[in-house]
Order: sequence, then C-alpha cells, then structure tokens
Amino acid sequence: MSTKIRIISLALGILILASSCTYEELIQYLDSTEELREVLSADELARLRHCESTDNYQAISPSGRFRGAYQFDQITWDDVAGRHFEWLVGIDPIDASPWWQDSMTRALWSERGRQPWPHCGLKV
Repeated sequence: MSTKIRIISLALGILILASSCTYEELIQYLDSTEELREVLSADELARLRHCESTDNYQAISPSGRFRGAYQFDQITWDDVAGRHFEWLVGIDPIDASPWWQDSMTRALWSERGRQPWPHCGLKV
C-alpha cells in the first residue's frame, strides 16, 4: 500500500471517529472537496484558523458579523457556497461542521487568495 493511500485511509478513519457524520455524508464530503484539497495544506489552514479565531469553529466577532473559524460574513459564505457547495447556502458558518468550514475556506482562497483575510492571510 502506498504512503499516500495509507495517509488517506488514516485521515478517513480519524474523520469518521472524530465526527458524527454518516457514511453518506463522508462520501459527499470527499466527492465535493476533491479539487480543493490541495489549495491550502492542513498546516496553512491551522495557521489561518488560529489567527482568525484561536481555533474556535464557533467564534463570533464582537459585531456579530463575522462567524466561524475563518470569520466569514453571511454574504461571502452564501456567495462561495453557491458556486461550490450549494447545500451550505443559508447555513450560518458557526452551524457548519469544521470540515465544511475548512472546505469553504479552501474554496474562497482558490478564488481570491489571501485578500479576504488581510491580516491573518499573511501568516499562511
């Protein structure tokens, strides 16, 4: 078994054990995020997430406008979701699972780079 397959198998096992997702949800996630997985590494996401929210997927800015680990506003969230993950349109970012917040961040980064995160994007 190749190293890449072992890593993917381990990651899938951890994802299943660490979450309450169903097999169908896991397949949907893997199918819909395949083209975005290489946009930001796990380490790059972690640095951005730590800067934006100290790793808190439920973070809400003092104004209430920016929400989730990567501090999306609802308009941006819905805009990106409409192009990449239609079932997330209208979902509050803090109500989205961590893996969907990560995927939305990768999708936005693929379109606009660090621009939406003018301070924290520099840490990536």
